[in-house]
Amino acid sequence: MKIRTCQIIVVMVILSLGSAYAEPLGISNLRFSDTPITLGEWFTISFDYEGAAEKYAIENTYETASGEVKREVKEFLLKPEEKGRFRGQINLRWKTENPNVKPYRIFKVSAVGGEGVRSNVLSGEVTVIKPLPGDDVKIPMDLKTLFGTKLIKLSTTIFKPVGGEKLPLLVLNHGTPMGGDARKKVTPDKEQGRAFARKGFTVALPIRRGHGTSEGDYAEYSGDCNNSDYDNVAREAVKDIRAAVDYMKKESYVDRGKKILLVGQSTGGFSSLAYASTYPEEVRAVINFAGGKGRVAPFKVCNEERLVNTMGNFGKTFKGPTLWVYTEQDDYFEPRLSKKIFETYKSEGGAGRFVTFSSEFGHAFFAKATKTWDPVIDEFLKEISSKQ
Repeated sequence: MKIRTCQIIVVMVILSLGSAYAEPLGISNLRFSDTPITLGEWFTISFDYEGAAEKYAIENTYETASGEVKREVKEFLLKPEEKGRFRGQINLRWKTENPNVKPYRIFKVSAVGGEGVRSNVLSGEVTVIKPLPGDDVKIPMDLKTLFGTKLIKLSTTIFKPVGGEKLPLLVLNHGTPMGGDARKKVTPDKEQGRAFARKGFTVALPIRRGHGTSEGDYAEYSGDCNNSDYDNVAREAVKDIRAAVDYMKKESYVDRGKKILLVGQSTGGFSSLAYASTYPEEVRAVINFAGGKGRVAPFKVCNEERLVNTMGNFGKTFKGPTLWVYTEQDDYFEPRLSKKIFETYKSEGGAGRFVTFSSEFGHAFFAKATKTWDPVIDEFLKEISSKQ
């Protein structure tokens, strides 16, 4: 009994000493992913911490258009995987949407531990700029039917050059959510479109038939899951992209002497490669973010071999540079499948580079991690520019 009591006392002493010598709670190295930040677009606030943090607080101070200074404080709990660590890094995505503020914001950041113990406070100032304006237009598309030709219109957002410039055309193609109701809610990836516009392109974001506010019925069906016809998906998607390209080539602000660049996410990546294989002489390069088709459940794609063959065959006719961007956490087209598609594409004669990121956003990486993938895109564009 005495031995057991001594053991308990020893454990209590050790715990007491551990508490006494625990590292004080502190934060350092506050940084922002971008400054200036763009109104309505996501950016990241990052900082390092030491000590037993449980949550962190961000104070946001800004001045309204009328001159009134306002202050907002928000607290965020650490994620489960971050708790228990005595050192770490916090990355918080933030979005500035209020247009009635003057172009600066001050952020104060602190960490909070047990019993309300607070760390030191770090502060930083960022400026806010207005986003590039985008024009919403209706692009005409002549759709052939059993009863003749029908004119429909595709909703499209265009980011034009400023100052009367002529810039090469970039077409950004969207993905396809499951279900008709979800497809009707599709909107242009404007934040990503602006990112590419800043790189020196005229950017068009067409919404294909059966999506968003575009006219026409959804046509990108692959059929029965056991006998998927991904070639049909490719043919139908290419028709919509073709209508957008034909329209844009008539615009005075497009440099028609330059080949076009295609970018797409998910079905949009699949469709971009399909277009390049159909009109290879028009396309300079393709950037494919998580491209594929046929996902029906997490880690389940209808008839994988058919998808591999269809996307692999795109490499038979398009020989230009391609960049394939996927994540290790993608539950639509997991690394095992996406790498197989890419290797098949190359074996059929296609050229390209495959890049994998580790990201909590998984299949949504394109939409939610612009600042992360942006440097890789810049590197790719520089590389293909040097080879022109």
